[in-house]
Amino acid sequence: MALAALLSAVFGVMLEPMQNELGWTRAQISTGPLVVSIMGLFLAAPAGYLIDRWGSRTTGLIVIFCTFVAILAMSRVGNHLWHWWAAWSVFGIAGAFTSTVWMAPLSTAFSRARGMAIALTIGGASISGAAAPIIAEYFVQNHGWRTAFVALAMIFCGLALPLVMAFVPGRQKPQNTATPTGADSEGEPPAQSELGGFTPREGFRSRNFYLLFFAAFIGGMTGLALTLNLVPVLTFTGISRADAVKIAGLVGLTSLAGRLIGGWLMDNYDVRRLAVIASVCSAIFPTVLIVAPGVVWAALTALIFNGVTGGLKMSAIVYLTSTHLGARSFGLFYGAISTATTVAMGAGPLIANHVFDLTQSYWPTIWLAVPGFLVSAGLYAALGPAPDFSHPVRSGRQAGPEQQVAD
Repeated sequence: MALAALLSAVFGVMLEPMQNELGWTRAQISTGPLVVSIMGLFLAAPAGYLIDRWGSRTTGLIVIFCTFVAILAMSRVGNHLWHWWAAWSVFGIAGAFTSTVWMAPLSTAFSRARGMAIALTIGGASISGAAAPIIAEYFVQNHGWRTAFVALAMIFCGLALPLVMAFVPGRQKPQNTATPTGADSEGEPPAQSELGGFTPREGFRSRNFYLLFFAAFIGGMTGLALTLNLVPVLTFTGISRADAVKIAGLVGLTSLAGRLIGGWLMDNYDVRRLAVIASVCSAIFPTVLIVAPGVVWAALTALIFNGVTGGLKMSAIVYLTSTHLGARSFGLFYGAISTATTVAMGAGPLIANHVFDLTQSYWPTIWLAVPGFLVSAGLYAALGPAPDFSHPVRSGRQAGPEQQVAD
Protein backbone atom coordinates (compact mmCIF):
# COMPACT_ATOMS: atom_id res chain seq x y z
CA MET A 1 0.00 0.00 0.00
CA ALA A 2 2.97 2.32 0.49
CA LEU A 3 3.81 1.66 -3.15
CA ALA A 4 0.21 2.31 -4.21
CA ALA A 5 0.15 5.75 -2.57
CA LEU A 6 3.66 6.80 -3.64
CA LEU A 7 2.83 9.01 -6.64
CA SER A 8 -0.13 10.57 -4.86
CA ALA A 9 2.10 11.47 -1.93
CA VAL A 10 4.73 13.25 -4.05
CA PHE A 11 2.52 14.79 -6.75
CA GLY A 12 2.28 18.16 -5.05
CA VAL A 13 6.03 18.23 -4.38
CA MET A 14 6.86 17.57 -8.05
CA LEU A 15 4.22 19.90 -9.52
CA GLU A 16 6.00 23.25 -9.36
CA PRO A 17 9.53 22.05 -10.30
CA MET A 18 8.12 20.28 -13.37
CA GLN A 19 6.08 23.33 -14.30
CA ASN A 20 9.16 25.55 -14.07
CA GLU A 21 11.40 23.28 -16.18
CA LEU A 22 8.99 21.95 -18.79
CA GLY A 23 6.75 24.98 -19.15
CA TRP A 24 3.57 22.95 -18.81
CA THR A 25 0.52 24.29 -17.01
CA ARG A 26 -0.60 22.67 -13.77
CA ALA A 27 -3.65 21.28 -15.52
CA GLN A 28 -1.45 19.67 -18.19
CA ILE A 29 0.68 17.99 -15.52
CA SER A 30 -2.51 16.84 -13.80
CA THR A 31 -3.55 14.96 -16.95
CA GLY A 32 -1.10 12.25 -15.87
CA PRO A 33 -3.33 10.95 -13.07
CA LEU A 34 -6.29 11.40 -15.44
CA VAL A 35 -4.75 8.76 -17.73
CA VAL A 36 -4.78 6.34 -14.80
CA SER A 37 -8.41 7.24 -14.11
CA ILE A 38 -9.48 6.53 -17.68
CA MET A 39 -7.64 3.22 -17.70
CA GLY A 40 -9.14 2.37 -14.32
CA LEU A 41 -12.65 2.70 -15.73
CA PHE A 42 -11.94 -0.20 -18.07
CA LEU A 43 -9.37 -2.22 -16.15
CA ALA A 44 -10.21 -2.09 -12.42
CA ALA A 45 -13.11 -4.56 -12.46
CA PRO A 46 -11.30 -7.03 -14.79
CA ALA A 47 -8.22 -6.65 -12.59
CA GLY A 48 -10.31 -7.60 -9.57
CA TYR A 49 -11.53 -10.66 -11.47
CA LEU A 50 -7.92 -11.64 -12.31
CA ILE A 51 -6.91 -11.22 -8.66
CA ASP A 52 -9.65 -13.68 -7.70
CA ARG A 53 -8.30 -16.12 -10.31
CA TRP A 54 -4.50 -15.64 -10.25
CA GLY A 55 -3.99 -14.78 -6.60
CA SER A 56 -2.44 -11.76 -4.93
CA ARG A 57 1.23 -12.75 -5.26
CA THR A 58 1.26 -12.95 -9.07
CA THR A 59 -0.74 -9.78 -9.52
CA GLY A 60 1.31 -8.06 -6.81
CA LEU A 61 4.48 -8.71 -8.80
CA ILE A 62 2.80 -7.18 -11.85
CA VAL A 63 2.03 -4.09 -9.76
CA ILE A 64 5.64 -3.71 -8.61
CA PHE A 65 7.11 -4.17 -12.09
CA CYS A 66 4.72 -1.71 -13.77
CA THR A 67 5.16 0.86 -11.00
CA PHE A 68 8.95 0.68 -11.23
CA VAL A 69 8.95 1.08 -15.02
CA ALA A 70 6.40 3.92 -14.87
CA ILE A 71 8.29 6.00 -12.29
CA LEU A 72 11.57 5.58 -14.16
CA ALA A 73 9.80 6.70 -17.34
CA MET A 74 8.51 9.79 -15.54
CA SER A 75 12.08 10.77 -14.75
CA ARG A 76 12.90 10.73 -18.49
CA VAL A 77 9.99 12.74 -19.92
CA GLY A 78 10.88 15.33 -22.54
CA ASN A 79 9.02 18.45 -23.60
CA HIS A 80 6.28 16.47 -25.35
CA LEU A 81 3.23 15.89 -23.20
CA TRP A 82 2.64 12.45 -24.69
CA HIS A 83 5.83 11.25 -22.93
CA TRP A 84 4.12 12.08 -19.64
CA TRP A 85 0.92 10.31 -20.67
CA ALA A 86 2.84 7.21 -21.77
CA ALA A 87 4.58 6.94 -18.39
CA TRP A 88 1.29 7.26 -16.53
CA SER A 89 -0.35 4.70 -18.83
CA VAL A 90 2.15 2.11 -17.59
CA PHE A 91 1.28 3.07 -14.03
CA GLY A 92 -2.38 2.73 -15.02
CA ILE A 93 -1.86 -1.03 -15.38
CA ALA A 94 -0.53 -1.17 -11.83
CA GLY A 95 -3.24 1.20 -10.67
CA ALA A 96 -5.97 -1.15 -11.86
CA PHE A 97 -4.68 -3.84 -9.48
CA THR A 98 -2.98 -1.80 -6.82
CA SER A 99 -5.55 -1.43 -4.02
CA THR A 100 -7.51 -4.63 -4.55
CA VAL A 101 -4.45 -6.86 -4.79
CA TRP A 102 -3.41 -6.04 -1.22
CA MET A 103 -6.98 -6.06 0.16
CA ALA A 104 -8.24 -9.30 -1.38
CA PRO A 105 -6.34 -11.68 0.97
CA LEU A 106 -7.83 -9.93 4.01
CA SER A 107 -11.42 -10.63 2.98
CA THR A 108 -10.86 -14.37 3.53
CA ALA A 109 -7.95 -14.47 5.97
CA PHE A 110 -9.68 -12.51 8.76
CA SER A 111 -13.16 -12.89 10.17
CA ARG A 112 -12.27 -11.52 13.61
CA ALA A 113 -10.42 -8.22 14.05
CA ARG A 114 -10.87 -7.63 10.32
CA GLY A 115 -11.01 -3.88 10.88
CA MET A 116 -7.55 -3.80 12.46
CA ALA A 117 -6.14 -6.06 9.74
CA ILE A 118 -7.46 -3.71 7.06
CA ALA A 119 -6.15 -0.68 8.95
CA LEU A 120 -2.65 -2.14 9.29
CA THR A 121 -2.53 -2.98 5.59
CA ILE A 122 -3.82 0.40 4.41
CA GLY A 123 -1.42 1.98 6.90
CA GLY A 124 1.26 1.42 4.28
CA ALA A 125 -0.22 4.34 2.36
CA SER A 126 0.48 6.51 5.39
CA ILE A 127 4.13 5.46 5.28
CA SER A 128 4.33 6.95 1.79
CA GLY A 129 2.45 10.01 2.97
CA ALA A 130 4.95 10.55 5.78
CA ALA A 131 8.24 9.64 4.09
CA ALA A 132 7.84 10.19 0.35
CA PRO A 133 7.29 14.00 0.35
CA ILE A 134 10.36 14.57 2.53
CA ILE A 135 12.51 12.20 0.44
CA ALA A 136 11.25 13.77 -2.78
CA GLU A 137 11.86 17.32 -1.54
CA TYR A 138 15.43 16.45 -0.53
CA PHE A 139 16.25 15.16 -4.00
CA VAL A 140 14.37 18.00 -5.72
CA GLN A 141 16.34 20.63 -3.83
CA ASN A 142 19.72 18.90 -4.17
CA HIS A 143 19.59 16.86 -7.38
CA GLY A 144 16.44 17.84 -9.28
CA TRP A 145 13.00 16.35 -9.74
CA ARG A 146 14.19 13.76 -12.28
CA THR A 147 16.60 12.21 -9.79
CA ALA A 148 13.85 12.34 -7.18
CA PHE A 149 11.68 10.06 -9.32
CA VAL A 150 14.55 7.58 -9.79
CA ALA A 151 15.30 7.52 -6.06
CA LEU A 152 11.66 6.93 -5.16
CA ALA A 153 11.37 4.06 -7.64
CA MET A 154 14.50 2.37 -6.30
CA ILE A 155 13.60 2.80 -2.63
CA PHE A 156 9.93 1.86 -2.61
CA CYS A 157 9.92 -0.88 -5.28
CA GLY A 158 13.11 -2.32 -3.80
CA LEU A 159 11.43 -2.62 -0.41
CA ALA A 160 8.13 -3.95 -1.76
CA LEU A 161 9.51 -6.80 -3.90
CA PRO A 162 10.99 -9.00 -1.13
CA LEU A 163 7.95 -8.40 1.08
CA VAL A 164 5.57 -9.60 -1.62
CA MET A 165 7.71 -12.65 -2.35
CA ALA A 166 7.95 -13.57 1.32
CA PHE A 167 4.52 -12.81 2.74
CA VAL A 168 1.80 -12.35 0.10
CA PRO A 169 -0.06 -15.64 -0.52
CA GLY A 170 -0.42 -17.14 -3.95
CA ARG A 171 -3.65 -18.41 -5.47
CA GLN A 172 -5.55 -20.68 -3.11
CA LYS A 173 -6.58 -23.98 -4.67
CA PRO A 174 -10.18 -25.06 -4.12
CA GLN A 175 -10.67 -27.55 -1.31
CA ASN A 176 -12.41 -30.80 -2.19
CA THR A 177 -13.32 -31.77 1.36
CA ALA A 178 -15.59 -29.35 3.14
CA THR A 179 -16.26 -29.17 6.86
CA PRO A 180 -19.30 -27.65 8.57
CA THR A 181 -17.40 -24.38 8.94
CA GLY A 182 -16.53 -24.14 5.27
CA ALA A 183 -12.80 -24.77 5.85
CA ASP A 184 -10.75 -27.96 5.64
CA SER A 185 -9.36 -29.91 8.55
CA GLU A 186 -6.08 -28.04 8.38
CA GLY A 187 -7.82 -24.69 8.79
CA GLU A 188 -7.16 -23.57 5.20
CA PRO A 189 -9.43 -20.90 3.72
CA PRO A 190 -12.50 -22.21 1.85
CA ALA A 191 -12.73 -22.54 -1.90
CA GLN A 192 -13.91 -19.47 -3.80
CA SER A 193 -17.32 -21.02 -4.52
CA GLU A 194 -17.83 -21.75 -0.80
CA LEU A 195 -17.18 -18.21 0.40
CA GLY A 196 -20.07 -16.11 1.68
CA GLY A 197 -21.15 -13.19 -0.46
CA PHE A 198 -23.04 -12.02 -3.52
CA THR A 199 -22.45 -13.40 -6.97
CA PRO A 200 -21.38 -10.74 -9.50
CA ARG A 201 -24.95 -10.42 -10.79
CA GLU A 202 -26.41 -10.02 -7.31
CA GLY A 203 -23.77 -7.55 -6.22
CA PHE A 204 -24.15 -5.26 -9.21
CA ARG A 205 -27.91 -5.16 -8.57
CA SER A 206 -27.40 -4.23 -4.93
CA ARG A 207 -28.32 -0.72 -3.80
CA ASN A 208 -25.45 -0.76 -1.32
CA PHE A 209 -22.91 -1.27 -4.12
CA TYR A 210 -23.87 2.02 -5.76
CA LEU A 211 -24.02 3.91 -2.48
CA LEU A 212 -20.47 2.77 -1.70
CA PHE A 213 -19.32 3.58 -5.23
CA PHE A 214 -20.59 7.16 -5.24
CA ALA A 215 -19.58 7.80 -1.63
CA ALA A 216 -16.04 6.77 -2.54
CA PHE A 217 -16.13 8.84 -5.74
CA ILE A 218 -17.46 12.11 -4.31
CA GLY A 219 -15.45 11.90 -1.10
CA GLY A 220 -12.36 10.83 -3.02
CA MET A 221 -12.57 13.56 -5.65
CA THR A 222 -13.15 16.19 -2.99
CA GLY A 223 -10.30 15.01 -0.78
CA LEU A 224 -7.80 14.28 -3.55
CA ALA A 225 -8.34 17.68 -5.15
CA LEU A 226 -6.79 19.07 -1.96
CA THR A 227 -4.38 16.36 -0.82
CA LEU A 228 -2.68 15.66 -4.16
CA ASN A 229 -2.15 19.41 -4.45
CA LEU A 230 -1.45 19.83 -0.74
CA VAL A 231 1.91 21.60 -1.03
CA PRO A 232 0.76 24.13 -3.68
CA VAL A 233 -2.57 24.65 -1.87
CA LEU A 234 -0.80 25.43 1.40
CA THR A 235 1.72 27.73 -0.29
CA PHE A 236 -1.17 29.48 -2.05
CA THR A 237 -2.75 30.28 1.32
CA GLY A 238 0.50 31.90 2.49
CA ILE A 239 2.54 29.07 4.04
CA SER A 240 6.16 28.67 2.93
CA ARG A 241 7.11 25.68 0.75
CA ALA A 242 9.47 24.32 3.42
CA ASP A 243 6.70 24.39 6.04
CA ALA A 244 4.18 22.95 3.59
CA VAL A 245 6.40 19.92 2.85
CA LYS A 246 6.95 19.31 6.57
CA ILE A 247 3.22 19.54 7.21
CA ALA A 248 2.56 17.06 4.38
CA GLY A 249 4.95 14.57 6.01
CA LEU A 250 3.33 14.95 9.42
CA VAL A 251 -0.07 14.33 7.90
CA GLY A 252 1.14 10.92 6.72
CA LEU A 253 1.96 9.98 10.30
CA THR A 254 -1.40 11.19 11.60
CA SER A 255 -3.11 9.25 8.82
CA LEU A 256 -1.36 6.10 10.05
CA ALA A 257 -2.60 6.82 13.57
CA GLY A 258 -6.08 7.39 12.18
CA ARG A 259 -6.06 4.05 10.41
CA LEU A 260 -4.91 2.18 13.51
CA ILE A 261 -7.45 3.94 15.71
CA GLY A 262 -10.04 3.40 13.01
CA GLY A 263 -9.22 -0.31 12.88
CA TRP A 264 -9.98 -0.65 16.58
CA LEU A 265 -13.14 1.43 16.24
CA MET A 266 -14.37 -0.65 13.29
CA ASP A 267 -14.01 -3.84 15.30
CA ASN A 268 -16.08 -2.37 18.13
CA TYR A 269 -18.56 0.11 16.64
CA ASP A 270 -20.90 0.52 13.66
CA VAL A 271 -18.60 1.12 10.68
CA ARG A 272 -21.32 2.88 8.70
CA ARG A 273 -21.75 5.49 11.41
CA LEU A 274 -18.00 5.89 11.72
CA ALA A 275 -17.77 6.60 7.97
CA VAL A 276 -20.50 9.23 8.29
CA ILE A 277 -18.77 10.95 11.21
CA ALA A 278 -15.37 10.85 9.49
CA SER A 279 -16.80 12.38 6.29
CA VAL A 280 -18.45 15.21 8.19
CA CYS A 281 -15.27 15.88 10.17
CA SER A 282 -13.22 16.00 6.94
CA ALA A 283 -14.96 19.29 6.14
CA ILE A 284 -13.03 20.91 9.01
CA PHE A 285 -9.80 21.16 6.94
CA PRO A 286 -11.14 23.31 4.08
CA THR A 287 -13.14 25.33 6.60
CA VAL A 288 -9.96 26.18 8.52
CA LEU A 289 -8.18 27.18 5.30
CA ILE A 290 -11.04 29.58 4.61
CA VAL A 291 -11.21 31.02 8.12
CA ALA A 292 -7.46 31.16 8.91
CA PRO A 293 -5.44 31.23 5.65
CA GLY A 294 -1.66 31.17 6.02
CA VAL A 295 -1.71 30.28 9.73
CA VAL A 296 0.71 27.37 10.08
CA TRP A 297 -0.51 26.01 13.40
CA ALA A 298 -4.16 26.15 12.29
CA ALA A 299 -3.43 24.38 9.00
CA LEU A 300 -1.31 21.78 10.79
CA THR A 301 -3.99 21.10 13.40
CA ALA A 302 -6.71 20.80 10.77
CA LEU A 303 -4.57 18.51 8.62
CA ILE A 304 -3.74 16.26 11.56
CA PHE A 305 -7.46 15.91 12.21
CA ASN A 306 -8.09 15.40 8.48
CA GLY A 307 -5.39 12.73 8.36
CA VAL A 308 -7.03 10.81 11.19
CA THR A 309 -10.51 10.92 9.63
CA GLY A 310 -9.16 10.25 6.13
CA GLY A 311 -7.37 7.14 7.33
CA LEU A 312 -10.58 5.88 8.90
CA LYS A 313 -12.63 6.51 5.73
CA MET A 314 -10.27 4.55 3.49
CA SER A 315 -10.38 1.56 5.83
CA ALA A 316 -14.16 1.87 6.16
CA ILE A 317 -14.70 1.54 2.39
CA VAL A 318 -12.82 -1.77 2.36
CA TYR A 319 -14.64 -3.00 5.47
CA LEU A 320 -18.08 -2.00 4.21
CA THR A 321 -17.41 -3.66 0.85
CA SER A 322 -16.58 -6.93 2.59
CA THR A 323 -19.57 -6.79 4.96
CA HIS A 324 -22.21 -5.49 2.53
CA LEU A 325 -21.14 -7.43 -0.59
CA GLY A 326 -19.26 -10.39 0.89
CA ALA A 327 -16.01 -12.24 0.26
CA ARG A 328 -17.11 -14.49 -2.58
CA SER A 329 -16.45 -11.89 -5.32
CA PHE A 330 -14.68 -9.33 -3.16
CA GLY A 331 -11.94 -8.71 -5.72
CA LEU A 332 -14.49 -7.92 -8.43
CA PHE A 333 -16.64 -5.65 -6.26
CA TYR A 334 -13.81 -3.79 -4.58
CA GLY A 335 -12.07 -3.50 -7.94
CA ALA A 336 -15.21 -1.87 -9.33
CA ILE A 337 -15.60 0.44 -6.33
CA SER A 338 -11.92 1.34 -6.50
CA THR A 339 -12.59 2.78 -9.95
CA ALA A 340 -14.35 5.56 -8.07
CA THR A 341 -11.13 6.44 -6.26
CA THR A 342 -9.15 5.97 -9.46
CA VAL A 343 -11.37 8.37 -11.39
CA ALA A 344 -11.31 10.78 -8.45
CA MET A 345 -7.50 10.71 -8.45
CA GLY A 346 -7.53 12.01 -12.01
CA ALA A 347 -10.58 14.25 -12.02
CA GLY A 348 -10.09 16.02 -8.67
CA PRO A 349 -6.55 17.39 -9.17
CA LEU A 350 -7.18 18.11 -12.87
CA ILE A 351 -10.27 20.20 -12.17
CA ALA A 352 -8.58 21.98 -9.26
CA ASN A 353 -5.49 22.84 -11.30
CA HIS A 354 -7.49 23.82 -14.38
CA VAL A 355 -9.43 26.26 -12.21
CA PHE A 356 -6.10 27.51 -10.83
CA ASP A 357 -4.70 28.04 -14.34
CA LEU A 358 -7.78 30.10 -15.21
CA THR A 359 -8.15 32.06 -11.97
CA GLN A 360 -4.72 31.76 -10.31
CA SER A 361 -6.64 30.69 -7.21
CA TYR A 362 -7.40 27.51 -5.26
CA TRP A 363 -10.26 29.18 -3.38
CA PRO A 364 -13.07 27.69 -5.55
CA THR A 365 -11.69 24.20 -4.88
CA ILE A 366 -11.39 24.86 -1.15
CA TRP A 367 -14.94 26.22 -0.90
CA LEU A 368 -16.48 23.33 -2.87
CA ALA A 369 -14.71 20.76 -0.69
CA VAL A 370 -17.06 21.46 2.24
CA PRO A 371 -20.34 20.38 0.56
CA GLY A 372 -18.50 17.55 -1.20
CA PHE A 373 -17.57 15.91 2.10
CA LEU A 374 -21.11 16.39 3.44
CA VAL A 375 -22.69 14.71 0.39
CA SER A 376 -20.35 11.75 0.85
CA ALA A 377 -21.46 11.50 4.48
CA GLY A 378 -25.09 11.39 3.37
CA LEU A 379 -24.40 8.46 1.03
CA TYR A 380 -22.78 6.46 3.81
CA ALA A 381 -25.76 7.24 6.04
CA ALA A 382 -28.09 5.79 3.39
CA LEU A 383 -26.45 2.34 3.51
CA GLY A 384 -28.74 -0.43 4.68
CA PRO A 385 -27.88 -3.21 7.13
CA ALA A 386 -25.25 -5.74 6.09
CA PRO A 387 -26.67 -8.99 4.62
CA ASP A 388 -26.11 -12.27 6.46
CA PHE A 389 -23.40 -14.17 4.57
CA SER A 390 -22.79 -16.74 7.29
CA HIS A 391 -24.81 -19.50 5.57
CA PRO A 392 -23.30 -21.73 2.89
CA VAL A 393 -23.91 -21.05 -0.78
CA ARG A 394 -26.79 -22.96 -2.37
CA SER A 395 -27.37 -22.75 -6.11
CA GLY A 396 -25.31 -19.61 -6.40
CA ARG A 397 -27.31 -17.62 -3.82
CA GLN A 398 -26.92 -16.71 -0.18
CA ALA A 399 -29.54 -17.38 2.43
CA GLY A 400 -30.97 -14.08 3.50
CA PRO A 401 -29.56 -11.28 1.32
CA GLU A 402 -32.29 -11.23 -1.31
CA GLN A 403 -33.88 -8.21 0.27
CA GLN A 404 -30.67 -6.28 -0.40
CA VAL A 405 -30.85 -6.83 -4.17
CA ALA A 406 -32.87 -4.37 -6.17
CA ASP A 407 -35.67 -5.83 -8.26
